[in-house]
Amino acid sequence: MMPHHETTEQPQHPLVNQSIADSSPDQHNDVSTVYWRPAIFCTLIYLLMGIGYFISAAPQLRLLESIICQQYYEGSESSASEAGIPEHLCKEGPVQAALAQLLGWQSFFDNIPGLLLTLPYGILADKYGRRLIMTLSFVGQFVGMSWVLIVCWLGLPIRAMWLSSLFLIVGGGSNVAASVSMMVITDSTPEGKRSQIFMYFNAAVIIAEIISPPVGSLLMKQSLWVPLLLNSICGAISIILSWYMPETNEHAARHQEGDYTKIPSSGDNEELSGSLPEDLGSIMALAHSLKDSMRIIFTQKNIALIALSFLISTFARDSMAFLLQYISNRYSWPIAKTSWLLSFRAAAQLVQFMLVLPWIDRKMLKRFERQPRKKDLYLARISIVAITIGFAIVGIAPVVGLSMFGIAIYTIGSGFGTFARSLISSLTEPTMIGTLYSALALMDTLGSLLAGPVMSWAFRWGMNLGGAWLGMPYLISAALCGAMTTIIFLIRLERPESEVGNTDVGLA
Repeated sequence: MMPHHETTEQPQHPLVNQSIADSSPDQHNDVSTVYWRPAIFCTLIYLLMGIGYFISAAPQLRLLESIICQQYYEGSESSASEAGIPEHLCKEGPVQAALAQLLGWQSFFDNIPGLLLTLPYGILADKYGRRLIMTLSFVGQFVGMSWVLIVCWLGLPIRAMWLSSLFLIVGGGSNVAASVSMMVITDSTPEGKRSQIFMYFNAAVIIAEIISPPVGSLLMKQSLWVPLLLNSICGAISIILSWYMPETNEHAARHQEGDYTKIPSSGDNEELSGSLPEDLGSIMALAHSLKDSMRIIFTQKNIALIALSFLISTFARDSMAFLLQYISNRYSWPIAKTSWLLSFRAAAQLVQFMLVLPWIDRKMLKRFERQPRKKDLYLARISIVAITIGFAIVGIAPVVGLSMFGIAIYTIGSGFGTFARSLISSLTEPTMIGTLYSALALMDTLGSLLAGPVMSWAFRWGMNLGGAWLGMPYLISAALCGAMTTIIFLIRLERPESEVGNTDVGLA
C-alpha cells in the first residue's frame, strides 16, 4: 500500500513513515509515479455526485420551504404541491426559523452514523479494501436521499425526513466516502505530488458546482422534481462506478480476484495484516484496535493539532450550508436567483484549485526543495487566515455585493484542507493511513454533528436580533477560525536531517 514519501527524515515513532528509510533506490524510483486510474475513478464519481447535489440543492430547499409555508399559512398537513404560495410570503420569520431548525437537525442526525462508524469502516477499508466500503457508503446515501423524496412526495409529516439518517448506518455516510476517496488518492500518489492531486480532485467537485446550480435554477422554474430525480440518477451511477473502481489496497487485492490496479509498495504490507484484528467480527478485537490506533495518532502533538483543526474548520465551514437561506432572507432574493451565488463561489474556487494553488504549490515546493511538509504548513497558515477574513466579511456585509467579496476572500483559503491533509499524511506511517483518515473523517463528522443544531440556533438567534446580527452564523465561524489560526501557528516542524547531520528528526 502507498503512499511513499520522498523525504530524508528519519522517524522516531511508528506513525512516522519508516518505509522510505528502508527502501532501495530502485524502489524509490518505482513509487515516484502517480497511478492515475484509481484517481480518475474517484474524480469521476465525485464529479457525478457533485452535479447531482448542486443541481438539486436549491430545488430541495424551495420544496421544503414551500411545505413549511403551506403549514404556516393554511394550517394544513404536509403537501407535495409545488410552491403553491408565492415565495416572497415564505420569508416570514417563523417559516425561516422552522426551515433552519429542520435542516439543522437533519445535519445532526446525518452525522451520528458517521461519528459512530467512521473508525470501524476505516479499519474495514484497510482490511477488505477501499472499493467495498466506498460502494456501501454510496448505497446508504442513495437510500437515505430516496427516503426524503418519498416523504415529500407522499405528504408525510415533514420531520419524517429525519429518519433518512438511519440508512446511513450502511457505509457510514458522506464523510466515510470522502475519507476512503482520500485513502485511494494517498495510495496512488507520492508525497511530493499528493497536494496537487488533491487539488485536481477538489476541482472536479467545483466544476460540478459551477455548472449545476444554473441548470437547477432553470429546471426548478418548470418543476422542482426534475432536478431532484436527476440527483437520484447521478447517485445510482456513482454506486456502479464505485464498484468497478480499481482496488488500491494491495493487502485486500491479494485476497480477491478481479480488476485491480496493483500499486507498487516499498514497505512490507504484511504489517497491515498483522496490525488488524484477525477476527473483525469480534467486538472486543475491533475496540482494541480502535483504542490503539487513536492512542498512536493523538499522542503526537503535530498530528493532534492538525486533527483538531479539521474539527473546527468543518464546524465553521458548515455554516455555508445556510448560505442560500441566509442570502435569500437577508437580501430578499428568490432561492432560484440565490443559487447562482453557488456558481460564483465555485468559479472562484476553480481558479484557485486549477491555477493559483497549483502554481503556488510548485513555487513553494521549489523554495522548500526537500521540505514538502514545511511548504504545506506554510500554505495552510495562509489559507486559514483568508478563511477567517472571508467569514467576517460575509457576516457583516450590508449589501449582497460585499457578501460576494467575502465569499471570494473565503475561497482564497479553500486549499486549507488540501494542504493540511497532505501535511498530516506525510507525518504518518503508510499502514496507518486508513485509520488516520478515518480519524480525520471522525473530526469532520463531529464538527458537522455539532454545527447542524448550533448554526441553526445561531441563524434563528440572528433573525430574532435582526439587523447586522442576521449574519450570526458567519460571525461565529470567523471567531472559531481565528482561534484555529492560533492552533495552526503552534505547529512546529523540526529541521530535516540534511540540515542537522545524522541526528534523528522526529515530530515537534
